[in-house]
Amino acid sequence: METLNNTELRKLKSKVDEARRKKYNDDCGKRLDKIASTKIMTAVIGALDTFEKTFGWLWGHESDESLTQTQKDMLELWQKARTDILDNGHTQLRGLQAEIANHVVHWNKYTMTLPVRPMEKKTDE
Repeated sequence: METLNNTELRKLKSKVDEARRKKYNDDCGKRLDKIASTKIMTAVIGALDTFEKTFGWLWGHESDESLTQTQKDMLELWQKARTDILDNGHTQLRGLQAEIANHVVHWNKYTMTLPVRPMEKKTDE
């Protein structure tokens, strides 16, 4: 078994620390990417849902009845608008992901500092 001298041990520890730091930064970037992606798509999908709930009656949204020609025309317009909105959301998401990839991200984890008070001495009465 080969033994390492002090200098070699320090170099090895430095390499291990650097690899650990790189992995941590990569994980932080992936975490931010996932959270940001979820939030952007939730906002886009939520906006579409609100629009459908508010104006869906125009194209017979959630209606069991057959659609009139006007409703069919409105449904076609809505589907085009919905597709354009989703495409734009995905384009913006890809831009954000590319921007995140260009930065070093460091997550400052959730921390809580608890105050430490000296213990009070009990007095016997």
